[in-house]
Amino acid sequence: MHDDKTIRRDTVDLTESKETRKANLVVLAGQDIGRKYDVEGEEMFIGRNEICEIFIDDEDVSRTHAKIAATSEYVYIEDLGSTNGTLINGEKIKRHQLEDGDRIQVGNITVLKFNYVDEIEESFNEQLYNAANKDFLTQVYNKKYFIDRLKMEFSYSRRHGAPLSLMIFDIDFFKKINDTHGHLAGDALLKQFADIIEQTKRQEDLFARYGGEEFMLLLRDTDLETSISIAEKIRKKIATTTFHIEQNTVSMTVSIGVSVLVGEGCKTYKELIESADQQLYKAKEKGRNRVCYISDSKEPDLKVV
Repeated sequence: MHDDKTIRRDTVDLTESKETRKANLVVLAGQDIGRKYDVEGEEMFIGRNEICEIFIDDEDVSRTHAKIAATSEYVYIEDLGSTNGTLINGEKIKRHQLEDGDRIQVGNITVLKFNYVDEIEESFNEQLYNAANKDFLTQVYNKKYFIDRLKMEFSYSRRHGAPLSLMIFDIDFFKKINDTHGHLAGDALLKQFADIIEQTKRQEDLFARYGGEEFMLLLRDTDLETSISIAEKIRKKIATTTFHIEQNTVSMTVSIGVSVLVGEGCKTYKELIESADQQLYKAKEKGRNRVCYISDSKEPDLKVV
């Protein structure tokens, strides 16, 4: 008979003392909801300037909007003469000592929550963020997160006249791989594929699973020539890699469509996606395992690698 008695043992306190709790900020509303910023060092800045530790791409936010500073005893926030002010729990402030749970509003769309968290709470928040923004299978960013960031980057590029490159990847003949080896094997290959691109791309590039065997890569402030070079590097890496499914080995190739915003040709982020998607279709049409690309700078000829 199964013995289901409770085992008697000493219970270890899993909660942390307040002295070991860490201060952080979590985005409650605005771009990148759920993102966590640890309050580290003596000070960090919030603003529209890219060098700010908490960068907010919002025209209602001043370039250097506010400062978070930590002393040995407490953390405070100081408005740095911003145009529209900094609100704590709905009240405009000049300087404010932050308490656990305080809500900080900068501009009209961004709200951050100040917290003191222990290791358990930090792990929980991390899991929530990943569940909302990461693809469950590959653990790269998901489509929703990618589109949110693309909107922000597209707006920035249009405003500053900076190039923005978008790549769409599609694994060639992936249905055949699924039909031959099964969907579990296909899932394993998708994970390996995503890992390779994560290791090959630049650290600052944003990589996401867009759906099925389709992935996207966003390259900020990157011109056409550099984008083609990166796309070719990825294509060659995939083509020369041996993928493993249990005891079997499989070879794969990838087709890549690239579109670059360099002027005002694309009026919306959707047009940039459509342009890259058209290039992906051409890459497949021309035999797969290749990169096709175009710039929106009114160049009349389609260039194909």
